[in-house]
Amino acid sequence: MDIHPCLDKYCGAGRRCKLSPDNSVALCVCIKKCGMRHRAVCGSDGNVYANHCELHRAACNKGIPLTVSRLMRCLHQDEHGETPKVLPVGEATSPTFSSKNQYDKDDDKSNMIDSETYDLEDCSAQEYEIMKDNLLLYNHARLMTQDNHSKEYLVSIMFSHYDQNNNGNLEREELEQIAEREDLEQLSKGCSLGHMISYDDADKDGRLNINEFYMAFSKLYSVSVVSLDKSLEINHISARVGDNVEIKCDVTGTPLPPIVWRRNDADLEALGEPDVRVFNDGSLYLTRVQLIHAGNYTCHALRNKDVVQTHMLTIHTIPEVRVTPRLQSKRPREEATMSCNVVGEPLPHVEWLKNDEPLMNHEIDKYVIIGNGTKLIIKNIGYADTGAYMCQATSIGGLTRDISSLVIQEQPTPTAANEERRFFSFHEWGISVYEPSTCRLYHQIGSTDIIPGTQEYVCGEKGISCSWGRAINVANRYVYVTQPEKDRVLVISKIQMVVVDVVTTDKYPVELQYVPALDQVWVLNWRSERDIGIKTIQVIRDAAQKRKHHTVHPEPIDGQFDLVRGLYIPHSQDIGQMFKYGYVTHTNQRGMYKLDLANMRYTRSADLAPYNCVPINIQFPALYSFVILECEEPVTGKPSGQLLLDYLTDTVLSHKPELIGRPMVSPDSRHVVTLDKQQSGVTLVVQEILPNGLKFSFDVKTTLNISDMTFYPSQTTHGYDLYASSTDKDDILFLNLSTGKVEMITGVGKAMPVNLTKWKNPNRPIVQSGIFGRYMVSPSTEALFVLNGETRTVNCEIGGLVHPGAIVWFTVTLH
Repeated sequence: MDIHPCLDKYCGAGRRCKLSPDNSVALCVCIKKCGMRHRAVCGSDGNVYANHCELHRAACNKGIPLTVSRLMRCLHQDEHGETPKVLPVGEATSPTFSSKNQYDKDDDKSNMIDSETYDLEDCSAQEYEIMKDNLLLYNHARLMTQDNHSKEYLVSIMFSHYDQNNNGNLEREELEQIAEREDLEQLSKGCSLGHMISYDDADKDGRLNINEFYMAFSKLYSVSVVSLDKSLEINHISARVGDNVEIKCDVTGTPLPPIVWRRNDADLEALGEPDVRVFNDGSLYLTRVQLIHAGNYTCHALRNKDVVQTHMLTIHTIPEVRVTPRLQSKRPREEATMSCNVVGEPLPHVEWLKNDEPLMNHEIDKYVIIGNGTKLIIKNIGYADTGAYMCQATSIGGLTRDISSLVIQEQPTPTAANEERRFFSFHEWGISVYEPSTCRLYHQIGSTDIIPGTQEYVCGEKGISCSWGRAINVANRYVYVTQPEKDRVLVISKIQMVVVDVVTTDKYPVELQYVPALDQVWVLNWRSERDIGIKTIQVIRDAAQKRKHHTVHPEPIDGQFDLVRGLYIPHSQDIGQMFKYGYVTHTNQRGMYKLDLANMRYTRSADLAPYNCVPINIQFPALYSFVILECEEPVTGKPSGQLLLDYLTDTVLSHKPELIGRPMVSPDSRHVVTLDKQQSGVTLVVQEILPNGLKFSFDVKTTLNISDMTFYPSQTTHGYDLYASSTDKDDILFLNLSTGKVEMITGVGKAMPVNLTKWKNPNRPIVQSGIFGRYMVSPSTEALFVLNGETRTVNCEIGGLVHPGAIVWFTVTLH
């Protein structure tokens, strides 16, 4: 029996599933009607909706995301009507409520006449405002204490109380009955509840809907004298990743004013972030804070932006420490070396201990500590040097240690490594796997091999060469690689060394990006052989699981996912920052959409038109909530500089129009290197990533035409250095990011001719093997060069290959 397509289709709030005209496709459409339940909510667009259903229905019809704000915000939208700028993602079909000052020319004239002649001479505009203020005071005293509601809900309670027939509107008769029953005629001279129809019936239909009723009380807190103790103007707060943080605003007033929270001048309540909430009492609550939440938060009274309190939030992590080797055995009088890698924010203080005692308490001449503790060398060892050597990292986040054991013996016991690095090389005639230290061929998959369980070839019959797009490591279990000309992705098992799955995609899949926390592989399909026009996005879920995989399309907004230009997803960094969002750019739009990775849908947009910016490269440091954009002009394609954004709010922090080129962020998120290619030569601009922004460190000018860059763990600091390959010379450039020192590694062969490369792959890739990995690989036109990063020399050359391209490293655990 066929399963109804809508049973497997999730459409989200405000939408319902509907079959296409031919009943073959399940579509998501906006719901037409909501139930008559009166639980008023304030939308982030400044309108009041009768309930959550109406809010979601309006969001669907308008084609923009709407979130729930405090009701107080809607009462004051005239003074505080700021909402996030939205790029056009669809036309609104029918707004849920009439907005303020909209009039229907076809309304019933008798209602208009009645409204205009309802004793307006007796009820002046001034008296009418007094009546409303007194009405609020009366209801606050009568309803709030009794029901223990906050002030934000007072108007909501009043509307529900006055709507006697529960039809979602207040008629004049209802208001007059309430006024008579509760003796409200004395609230103001000459004015009564019935006059609300005369003054605030915006659409002139003879009744008040919930939005009109709210707008009538928009000046509830019109007068409030605010103050802030001088000593409280700046508040320093520190928290650890994972903590819940509540921040109180010390701005006070009589009566107590509504509080507005901002970050980089963005209204936090309008963001609709579930982990950033403004409570009814005006306090800010951050749930399970991450490094992206670090920064400044300000609060002020709604109608007074002059009195501002700044809260400076610092986020720290527990230090992470790893040493290698775990165990080694040496003869007397030899030399022992141990390495330590430390990650943390702030960067921890590092020291070495032996059996819990600092090495400074031992023989000083025996120990050499490199840099700031990255390496320990023990010289002229003896039996007394047997012991546990600890690398210890200390910061405000805590203290962490890892142990490397040293055993001294006349006949040392062989101690094999705990793990081994190997790499996949993708070339014209298949896939080869190598071990880097000996450069031994470990395994080979030929282009004419049959994919197990299918009748398909890896690349094709004899004489058909392979064409590879991108390749990535997925959870150190699989290697995913695109075959654009075959409209598919191959999944290769690291253990079995065979193709275990073939995933069919849209036309010309090229780019792959992996999200470890969600176990997703995102595929960007070019839909043509060149990087032009519009692209599509697909997602492979449960990518590291042993199963048959398939793709799904993210949730479209009026088909907007079919207008994709670029897809940008944060890469994994040394500091384990949880990234919830990526960005998507659309063709011919200056701006970008924020992409909710877990739910695979857009959330909001960032308008970059003031900076004439179409992003063509986006980098995501794990520290300080920064996003770094390389921009170009939308029509001419000319470089328009580098933008620095706040990841939490998408606000622009700085613009450097003169800084052009492709940025790359080091894995420790401490440096960004921008590759500026000009006709006059190549410049590498190095900036340090600091809490207050990007600080210029130095630049390096070189005649080397750079093809690709990679970061390699530094030998002298707990950071990284840079290696860059050349498009036309047999040189590799080394750049020390701490000192600016430059060296050249020569004799690495000629790169593949640029005209033979496809899919925007570099003609001379260079790829490093990770923390404690000693090697890098850089393919030339007919060989692979394995480089030793510690000695900065060529370890070996592997020949016999035709146009090797993509390289993927993986780790093998040895038993």
